[in-house]
Amino acid sequence: MNEHPFCDAGSGPVTDGDRGRAVVGLLDALSPTGCSVPELRDLASVLGRARAKIDSLMCQIAAEVERAGAGAASVLQGSGRLSGREARRVAKVAGRLGEMPNTAERLAAGDITMDHASALVTAAEQCGTAAVDGDLDLLEQAGRASSESFARQARRFAGAKSPDRGKALLERQRRARAASAFADPDTGMGRIFGAFDPISFNLIEQAFDNHTDALWRADGGRDGQPEEVRTSQQRRADALFELITGRDSSTRQALESDAAGGGVRAKASAQLVVVADIGVIDGADPHGRCEIIGTGPVPPGILAELSPDTRLTGMIFAGQGRPLWMGRSLRLANPHQHLAVAVRDRGCTVCAAPMHRCEIHHNQEWENGGATDIDNLTALCGPHHRAHHNHQYSDGARNENRRRSDGTRNENRRPATAPSRNHPQTNGARNENHPQTDGARNENRRRSDGARNENRRPAGRRRQNRTRDGPGRG
Repeated sequence: MNEHPFCDAGSGPVTDGDRGRAVVGLLDALSPTGCSVPELRDLASVLGRARAKIDSLMCQIAAEVERAGAGAASVLQGSGRLSGREARRVAKVAGRLGEMPNTAERLAAGDITMDHASALVTAAEQCGTAAVDGDLDLLEQAGRASSESFARQARRFAGAKSPDRGKALLERQRRARAASAFADPDTGMGRIFGAFDPISFNLIEQAFDNHTDALWRADGGRDGQPEEVRTSQQRRADALFELITGRDSSTRQALESDAAGGGVRAKASAQLVVVADIGVIDGADPHGRCEIIGTGPVPPGILAELSPDTRLTGMIFAGQGRPLWMGRSLRLANPHQHLAVAVRDRGCTVCAAPMHRCEIHHNQEWENGGATDIDNLTALCGPHHRAHHNHQYSDGARNENRRRSDGTRNENRRPATAPSRNHPQTNGARNENHPQTDGARNENRRRSDGARNENRRPAGRRRQNRTRDGPGRG
C-alpha cells in the first residue's frame, strides 16, 4: 500500500478508507462564508469535479462488489447512504462502464458528471456501447453541455443510431404507461400519479402549461397580484382538476362545452411539431431525420399516426439543417418564422425550455435596425428574454454557445448569469405578450393620456405552427 500522505511515518498500514476519511477532513476545513462571488464560483467548480471523481469511485466500488457477488445496489444504499433509486442508477452505470472506457475515463477525470454518464449508458442500451463510447464528438458535447441539455441530445443520438430508429423503445414506453389515483391515509388528500411515453407527455405538458397560464392571466397576470389569489402550486392543481373534469375548480360547476364550444380542453389543446426529411415521407430515405420538437427522434412510422387534418409545411434548408429563407414580416415574426425557429432551435437557446414556453427575440434589436428575418430571430423563454432586455447577459455570450462554425448546435447553452425571475414551469406564468419583442409590449401598455390600453395583444399574436394537432390521435 502507498504511504498515507496525512499520517506520520510508522503509523502502520493505511487503507483506502483511511485516505477517504482524510479527504473528508480536508472538506471540513472549507468555509464558503465570507467568500467573494468569484471565489464561490471557483470553489463550486472544484467541488463539482471532486463530486464527479467521487461518483467514479462509487462506480468502481459497485463493480468490485458485483464481482464479489455481494450486490452493489444494497451496499451503496446501506454503506454509501444513497437512496435506493440513486444506488440502482450507480450500479447500472457501473455495470456498463467496463465496456465504455472513454466514458469511464472522463468521469474519473471529473470532465463529466454522473448525470452525463447515466445518459450515455442509457443511450448505449439502445444503440450499443461501441456507437456511444466511440463517438468522440458526443463525449466532447457531454463535457460542455448541462446535464439536462445533454440528456436530450443523447436521446436524439440513440434514436438516430438505433437499428429500428427507436420503434422498440417507443413501444416499450407505451406498454409501460400507468396512472393511479388514491387518497393519502395520513392526510386524506387525493394524489394522482401518471407515467407516459414521451410523445403523449409532450401533449400533456403543453395542455397543462397552457391552462395553468390561462388561470394565471385570469388571476391578474403581470398587471395584478396573482399570488394573492392562489399560489403557483394551487394554480397548477386547479388546472389539472379542470382539464380532467371539465368543471370550474372553485364552483365545481361545468365549464363551457368541449371542442365544439371552445371549452377549457379546446383552449388548452396542444400540438406537436413533427420534422421529417422529404426522403422519410416519400420512402426514398427511410433513415433520414424524423423527430418531434421537444421529444427527440421518433420512428418514421409515427407519420402514419398523424390526424387527417395535419398540416404539411415545406421548408428550404442548407447543410446542417439551417433554415435559409421563410419570408419577412414587420416587427413581429409570422407563423412560418415561428415554425422555422422551432425547428432550428428546438427551445430556449439558453436553458432549453420547450418551445411552447418561448418567445421570439431579435438578435439585433428592432430599434437598432434589426430585421424580422429568420437569421435574426432566436427562441428565448420568458425569463431569459426579460433577462436579456434587463442586460443580465449579452447576445454575444449567448450566440457564441448556440452554433458552431459549421452550423451545428452547441449544447453548452447555459450562461454564467441566470435570470433571477422564476421560470414559467415553477410559477405557471408566461409573458402574455409572447409575439412582441423588445419594447413593443411597453409601447402598448399606456396611451399618451396615461390611461391603460386594453388592446395589448396584436393581431399577429404568437402561435406555433405545428404539424400535428393534439391531443387526439388520427
